[in-house]
Amino acid sequence: MQLRGGETLYQSLVEIFGKERVSKEDFELLCYSRDAGSLLPKSPEYVVVPNSKEEIQRLLVLARKEKRPVTVRGAGSSMCGAPIPLVDSSIVLDLTRMRRILDLNEDTMSILVEGGITWTEVIEYLQEKGWELGLEGPWSAPSATVGGAIAVAAICMGAARFGGLGSEILGLEVILPDGGIMRTGTGAHPGNLMVDRDCNGIDMAGLFIGSHGTLGVITEVSLKIYPLHEAEDYFAFSFSSLDDAIEALHGLARYRIPYDTRIFVHPVPEEMGGRACLVSMLKGTRAEVQEQGRLGLELMRRARGKQIPDFGKTYYQGRFTTRAEAFGKAGPGWLEVAGFIPIKKYPEMAAPVLDYFAERKAEIERLGTHPPTPTEFRRARQQLRTSLLMSTESLSARMHAIARMLFEEGKLEPLDAIATAIEQTTLEEVCSLAVQLANWRTWSLVLCR
Repeated sequence: MQLRGGETLYQSLVEIFGKERVSKEDFELLCYSRDAGSLLPKSPEYVVVPNSKEEIQRLLVLARKEKRPVTVRGAGSSMCGAPIPLVDSSIVLDLTRMRRILDLNEDTMSILVEGGITWTEVIEYLQEKGWELGLEGPWSAPSATVGGAIAVAAICMGAARFGGLGSEILGLEVILPDGGIMRTGTGAHPGNLMVDRDCNGIDMAGLFIGSHGTLGVITEVSLKIYPLHEAEDYFAFSFSSLDDAIEALHGLARYRIPYDTRIFVHPVPEEMGGRACLVSMLKGTRAEVQEQGRLGLELMRRARGKQIPDFGKTYYQGRFTTRAEAFGKAGPGWLEVAGFIPIKKYPEMAAPVLDYFAERKAEIERLGTHPPTPTEFRRARQQLRTSLLMSTESLSARMHAIARMLFEEGKLEPLDAIATAIEQTTLEEVCSLAVQLANWRTWSLVLCR
């Protein structure tokens, strides 16, 4: 593409980043065309890897001048499509070289890091110093960047005690689309450290949490830190009824007992059995963990739970590898939908979700043996082309339409096309269901082949 003065966009990018940190090679662009989810890939036109804030500022000024979209990318471990370009002319901004620890301030109990550092790098650094984060980052913490998790408002390990990610953020530094720099909270004053999010003025940090990189590039993050915990413990219980499990879970929340807790309903792990099961992790001083364990076990037994030895320890001690293993066993089309609902309303919410998947299973089973009629196929394909996937057409017709289109256009092999079609149609329907039930849409697809 020629810019003003005859210079190409590629030449301008090389001038900013150097030739070794700009790529337009097909094989590299392919690597940046998707994230860990199952949304259809889209390759950018260029990938750039900055070493400094100044380079990011220059890029955004150039992109704004030339009306080129910039897609911000951390490690690409999200499952919601945030780092996938929307159009062919995009420039992907890879932040993974900006991964320094800038300051550990024990007086203010805070740590300042660059947005491209991973959660595990921060956790391991702090452990050596006798400190820890409140939230351990998402399940993909070994690869997930701090800035990326904030940009997608990731649900993090430790949420049962500390809540959402915003509760642990003291301040952000963000480069805006015009190249200007904003620092939030106390850091808004040039002479101040970012040690408090809630101060005079508007809470600007909240504007960027969950913004998916649409409002700016998160370059620095200040997080709360705590003295390293002395002890951990774990427990796991299965329940013969969902109502009993929910009663136990509500008790844990009411008394703020666990550091983290998970409920399994469908499917329940084979090792656990029952209709539902709870797994919890405790953290704190030895005395705190002992008391938390006593109260937790009392609540579980009062709700008629059956203790499952060792499962909780295995689950949480392998918490940064367990999920990847689960995805591998699940195979292609592993779909996750997350929403925020009151604990006591869960049984009411779960019923239509389980009904949906029971109906869906039956229709998927007929996918390969009863293809749609030509008329049905043409009608579904026309609706696909106009993005009307939430039509009244049968699910299998829409899946066939997507798969046929992908195969005919040479984008995917037949089996991959069918698997992707299943994921895309499920995505639309389950997201719609999540909105209806929880008035919240945060979804992700995970594809493991």
